Amino acid sequence: MNGLMDWFTRNGVAANLVMFVVLVGGIFAIPSLNMEMFPEQDPDTIQVNLSYPGATPSEAEEGLVMRVEEAIQGLEGIKEINSMAWEGGGRVSVTVSDGFDLQKLKEDVKTRVDAISSFPADAERPTVEEQMWTRDVLELAIYGDTDERTLRKAAEDVRNDLLRMPGISQIEFQGARDYEIAIEIDEATLRKYGLTLEQVAARVNSASRDVPGGAVKAPSGELLLRTLGQAYRHDEFADITLVTRADGTSIKLGDIANIRDGFADYDVISYFNGQPAIFVEIFEVGNESPLDIANKARDYVEANANKFPEGIQLEIFTDSSFYLRDRLNMMVKNGLLGLILVMAVLTMFLRPMLAFYVALGIPVSFLGTIMIAPFVGLSINMVSLFAFILVLGIVVDDAIVVGESVFTEYQKSKPADKPARVAAAVRGAHRVSVPVIFAVLTTMVAFVPVFFIPGWAGDMFRPIPYVVIITLAFSLVQSKLVLPYHLSTLKIGSGRERAKMGWLQRLQRKVADGLEHFVSRFYLPVLNFAIKHRYASAAGFMGILFITVGMIMGGHMRFQPFPRVPSDFIRVTLEYPDGTALPTTVAGLNQLMDAWDEVLADVEEEGYADPVKNTALNSRYNVSQGRITIELTKSEVRDISTPDLVNRWREKLGPMPGVQTLSFRGETGGGSSSPINVQLVGEDFEQMEQAAQEIKDMLATLPNVYDIADSFTSGRREIKLKVKPRGEVLGVTTTDLGRQVRQAFYGAEAQRILRGREEIKVMVRYPRADRESIAALHNLRIRLDDGSEVPFDEVAEAEIGHGFSLISRYDRQRVINVTADVDKSAANMTTLNAEVQENVDGILQRYPGVYSSLEGEAKDTRESNQALSNGLVFVLFLIYVLLAIPFKSYFQPFIVMSAIPFGIVGAIWGHFVTGTWDGWHLTPQPITQMSLMGIIAAIGVVVNDSLVLVDFVNDERRQGKDVVQAAHDAGAQRFRPILLTSLTTFFGLVPMLLERSLQAQFLIPMATSLAFGVLFATFITLLLVPGLYVILEDCKWATKNAFRWLRGRPLMPVPRRDVKDEQVIMT
Repeated sequence: MNGLMDWFTRNGVAANLVMFVVLVGGIFAIPSLNMEMFPEQDPDTIQVNLSYPGATPSEAEEGLVMRVEEAIQGLEGIKEINSMAWEGGGRVSVTVSDGFDLQKLKEDVKTRVDAISSFPADAERPTVEEQMWTRDVLELAIYGDTDERTLRKAAEDVRNDLLRMPGISQIEFQGARDYEIAIEIDEATLRKYGLTLEQVAARVNSASRDVPGGAVKAPSGELLLRTLGQAYRHDEFADITLVTRADGTSIKLGDIANIRDGFADYDVISYFNGQPAIFVEIFEVGNESPLDIANKARDYVEANANKFPEGIQLEIFTDSSFYLRDRLNMMVKNGLLGLILVMAVLTMFLRPMLAFYVALGIPVSFLGTIMIAPFVGLSINMVSLFAFILVLGIVVDDAIVVGESVFTEYQKSKPADKPARVAAAVRGAHRVSVPVIFAVLTTMVAFVPVFFIPGWAGDMFRPIPYVVIITLAFSLVQSKLVLPYHLSTLKIGSGRERAKMGWLQRLQRKVADGLEHFVSRFYLPVLNFAIKHRYASAAGFMGILFITVGMIMGGHMRFQPFPRVPSDFIRVTLEYPDGTALPTTVAGLNQLMDAWDEVLADVEEEGYADPVKNTALNSRYNVSQGRITIELTKSEVRDISTPDLVNRWREKLGPMPGVQTLSFRGETGGGSSSPINVQLVGEDFEQMEQAAQEIKDMLATLPNVYDIADSFTSGRREIKLKVKPRGEVLGVTTTDLGRQVRQAFYGAEAQRILRGREEIKVMVRYPRADRESIAALHNLRIRLDDGSEVPFDEVAEAEIGHGFSLISRYDRQRVINVTADVDKSAANMTTLNAEVQENVDGILQRYPGVYSSLEGEAKDTRESNQALSNGLVFVLFLIYVLLAIPFKSYFQPFIVMSAIPFGIVGAIWGHFVTGTWDGWHLTPQPITQMSLMGIIAAIGVVVNDSLVLVDFVNDERRQGKDVVQAAHDAGAQRFRPILLTSLTTFFGLVPMLLERSLQAQFLIPMATSLAFGVLFATFITLLLVPGLYVILEDCKWATKNAFRWLRGRPLMPVPRRDVKDEQVIMT
């Protein structure tokens, strides 16, 4: 490395070309980078989608879900299986083991699923797919007081226009019913003509189709043959012949059936600002640009807002690209402010040109990282920009040390010509070459554990180590190959330079004089005292460490693994028992809106501006579940906070009879799972239900816990059918009975047709009036194998009961998940989880067959903490190795690493300093997963200054100085570069620490840990490390004397520890 560095120092063209290639390559790479709010999540789940129209959740579980689970059980690469069954289908989600090939597992799962031959006859074939990453960019509202078909046509026009634009590939509707062609025939008509629903469906299917007929190979060419008969519209279906009599007359479908070319037979709730609406959701897929999508959609809305029929309006409801632009601009602003502060610090302590060349490493390193980014899948997002801010102050550390060392050589040798300056630059760079290289490596190593954080958190924060490691690598190249040449061009100390001294130089001189005064008058006496009383000093610092540990153990620091931040949207979800009628859900939504109107009245009376921009009401999966979405004005211009509005809404809302679950959400973030999630597993489902209810009651008594629910909800009332002995005698099987009842009430699917972009089912069934009472079931006629008919009551019996609306399964067992939300601003999640676990254990003592585990956020935290703990051990070991190699010592690395626990102390106290005051009460900033990552990152940074200091002590001792004198002189001469590297790291993060944007709050704890960890460790490096070095020498002397005493040899005298103050060289 030294030979390469010498060559580049003497070959300025090569050095500048390296810099030029990196700068230009980075600039040209910028347009190719995708911009997104957060990093894309890598798919780790395979979904088997199951459809069994008309089936109950229990039937879907038994007929579909359990068969798939059994088929794929035992496949290599499966981490866990989560399944759900609901009315009409289900889903089996297979999570792949870390490091296993997702595509291989997908193919294995598909092979097993395709081999299943025992699915029910009416079930559709399963589809196997990756859980692809999509994120909604915009949501358009098409609304107006008009009929459903007109609104749907307008929505289709919007969708088709947008999909024709390049860069937009996925759009979905919300609040729109599917098209359906329903052929309704009553039982009396069927009997009159001797038909069954199954026969009608079969006839429609055979008559309504296009059949290819091959080709006629004529001498003039080939002609294709096609038989055309596919029906698409009402009149075409009505013209289908069902029966042809002997006299040649026929009965058409339209003669005996009511044909409705309309919408599927279910209800929806969908309103925008009080009017019927359909929402058009536009997604980004893969590498599509959300900003490009948003620009095209906004332009489309502006150009086409008035093209629709009178009464229909088109408006943008949600626009996440606004937050993307806003947050990215915020991060760029903080980065620029940090850069200015770093430059200011460098300029105050270094000569202008020296500061310029040192700071030149920032754009070189950053653009080098951008040049590499497309090859490692990096995008521009909040996390990657934060990583650049994080490394902003660190990236110049090696350049500062190299520059200071070269400048010291200049002052010593006072080179008069270019060869002498080159030689001085080479000597100065050589002197710190080894410690700088290993210091950069230790910083890189500290960020490696983030690569191994599992789950969504790992995907979210993985850009941080990529950016830091690549940036530091380019920084090392710049400081070793480019910077020495640039420094060799400086003419420092000449008379001409002194004559040109301006205000900046005079200011720098004052700063340098002040710093020299501080070192000689304050720092060195304190250092001498710390060395002289080194054991007491070490004990004092250990006391600070123990106080900090006691503060954590005493619960004075809250732990919030995944914090939330207020949003500009409030979403309220309510759920009634499955099967609840539409009017009941609408009444519940209206009650919520009445309470919200009271909140707005109070807000207006208190003098606040109207905080509401838009309001949407819609049903979720069925009309027993409703949701209200309130879009607020932007937080920057709103006087009242989102949490305050949510709390007021809760207080205004009275009792809501019959509601199973009710949740309010006015925050974003917080992880991908519920803060509290108690999963119950057992063989006796009734016991699990009872235990779940007790756990819900227990959670209701805990402070700061609300929105308590469970995954078990009793389904709508069921009519369970059973074949009577008389029916068995007549040859009626359970399959026959179920098929005929299904055809009558759900319908027999005749075919599916494609009309435009829409796939439309053609269903044959009873009229709706004949399906709205139990009497219709008893009036049903069951067809026997010989074609005769018998009354339903003769061959079957019906019993009314209750089923499930949703069945959850985990690893092939039924589970119940009891979930709850938490006010994270007031709760300590560590303490709360421990209390919940203790209470759950007590409850389950009464249910010996039921077992529990804390899932959700608690599980995510366990996995992340385990990964970080393993990473911490890995980091400490590698740092030790990287220190032992250059020192050629087994013990000196421990001196350098002594700064690590105090870096952690600084990070913890930093959360106190940046807390919030309420009168005389200080609430510390909570410790988060980002805080822990920041602490591990700080570990790699805080050892750098200690490494350089200890290396300097070793150099001084090799020149024959006593250990105390060497430690003293090292502290004196390395004070400025150590202080400077710490200040650049700290001030590079100051704008982020002061950022008040809500969306940046989840990133700030990592900046807090790193900034204050490095700052506090600086004092440890300057005061404790020299004393520990001397203590190590004391131990060596004591060990040697112990061996001499054991061998009967005379003891060595106690060494003198004198200090002779030398002039401090301040560059």
